[in-house]
Amino acid sequence: MQWIVQKYIEKPLLYDKRKFDIRVLALATNEMDLYFYETGYMRTSSDEYSLDNKNKFVHLTNNCYQKYSNNYEKFEEGN
Repeated sequence: MQWIVQKYIEKPLLYDKRKFDIRVLALATNEMDLYFYETGYMRTSSDEYSLDNKNKFVHLTNNCYQKYSNNYEKFEEGN
């Protein structure tokens, strides 16, 4: 049997009062060399963060969810 345990972060870092995540591509070789792609990107939620708000658009930054929000692209293109 396999278990996944996860703790929700109640006080996350916020960008303009919204949750975000940063994506950066990297490659690690067997020789312990590390390469980073120069351009990364940040994904943001469509609404201001609050623990009381159970709306998934507040808590998830994934674009496949955010594109269905009424506030999608309200703050920046493509969230």
